[in-house]
Amino acid sequence: MTIDKEKKMNAMDFSRRDFLKLGGMTFLGAAMNLNFGTNVFASPTGTPFDPLRFAVVSDAHIDIKGNNAMKMSAISSKCVERTVADLNGEKELAFVMITGDLLQDGEVENAREIKKYLDQLTVPYYVLSGNHDYVPADPKNRREGFTYMTIEEFVKFFNGHGYNDSNKRYYSLQIKPGLRLIALDACLPLEPVKWGAVLPEEQLKWLDNQLTEHANELNLIFMHHNFVNWSTDEQTGGPKQWFGLDNAAEARAILSKHANAAPVAISGHRHIGLNYKELDGVTYYIAPALNSHPMRYSVFNISNQAIAWKTPMVSVSESNHLEARENLLKAKWWRATQYEESSSVNDAAVLELYENNSMIMGSKKI
Repeated sequence: MTIDKEKKMNAMDFSRRDFLKLGGMTFLGAAMNLNFGTNVFASPTGTPFDPLRFAVVSDAHIDIKGNNAMKMSAISSKCVERTVADLNGEKELAFVMITGDLLQDGEVENAREIKKYLDQLTVPYYVLSGNHDYVPADPKNRREGFTYMTIEEFVKFFNGHGYNDSNKRYYSLQIKPGLRLIALDACLPLEPVKWGAVLPEEQLKWLDNQLTEHANELNLIFMHHNFVNWSTDEQTGGPKQWFGLDNAAEARAILSKHANAAPVAISGHRHIGLNYKELDGVTYYIAPALNSHPMRYSVFNISNQAIAWKTPMVSVSESNHLEARENLLKAKWWRATQYEESSSVNDAAVLELYENNSMIMGSKKI
């Protein structure tokens, strides 16, 4: 059996059987006490800590003047507002991580709009930038009626939410004894065409030093762009190659070197359902987008032994969700090359990648 099939069966087994059997226990709390999977790729970190719950919100693409398309811009504010309200209802949540593309294209007005909602969170939230969070380098991509911020201004705008007075685009935080957060930024704000990413040598060295100095703790790694590919279209030269790092192999080598200290890395950007891949002791997660089908966010529960997750749908109307699904299927560029033409078979294959329903909830050892 392949790893992909095995991990999907584990998640499906839980969702169909154990969830009902456990009754009133929350999924994430229960999952941490169950033995999921058989693959253990890294030893637990040296400093144990009680399980901690956190949320990940990615690719909100808020746009106060937008229309609904593959990105559901017209309801983007509502999506953020409802998600904040739902996260405030999550019990024992420790923090929320916003993994980039908060804005449509670096608009100050949209930054004010999303911060208005994020500031209503009852737990700390941390931000890192995505490739849509600063002024487009090509003036043709700037819209009338908006003012724009540079990436440096974005960092200052969200100062205190991970970013600090150093004004660096990357940072680390101590969440609790035994658990730390590391946020990386590989964006290329001066590139007029390419929306891909390169993790600079400065950050690579800093990451290596951080993981060396905190080798006895678990370091959660966050970045907007992806460390791994999720489809053949993302391979070098493919139409979607810029969803990942140009120097992904170099970055993964550092994480693998410190796999005991950095066993989990979470990215956004790709706009597909939650999934993961295991490489050389590190589990790489992709978090779903808030703004496009299936419009989900993620809640994780982690200890130095295991990680569990669920990915609720944004609590907007069924008609909004159906429109988002239809808009995805109409968006030819977002379809895999081999499924570009619409048909019942091809549409099902597109939805399989973007929904990945077998991974809506799950758990695995670290």
